[in-house]
Amino acid sequence: MEARIELILDRTVTRLAGYELGKKVFDEQVKDKIDYDSPITIVFPDNIKKLASSFIQGFFGEIIENIGIVGIEKQVTIVAENDKLPKSIIENLL
Repeated sequence: MEARIELILDRTVTRLAGYELGKKVFDEQVKDKIDYDSPITIVFPDNIKKLASSFIQGFFGEIIENIGIVGIEKQVTIVAENDKLPKSIIENLL
């Protein structure tokens, strides 16, 4: 069954940075809601325009350990107001 996770983040923030913050958001809002054998959709709030590579690495670290970068490209859908965000995530993981 597909997991659709809508992240809850500070509405006043437009950019996220920091490995520890990425890991914390993943651990608190995503970790217990996903099954690595099913499609995963992660929805970033409309106010998030950019993610630093450090946040991306912290947030997606455990997902990479489980399904790899190719698995992320095939199995994970990123929904964001900024349509360049999903592409930048993959570029930062390579």
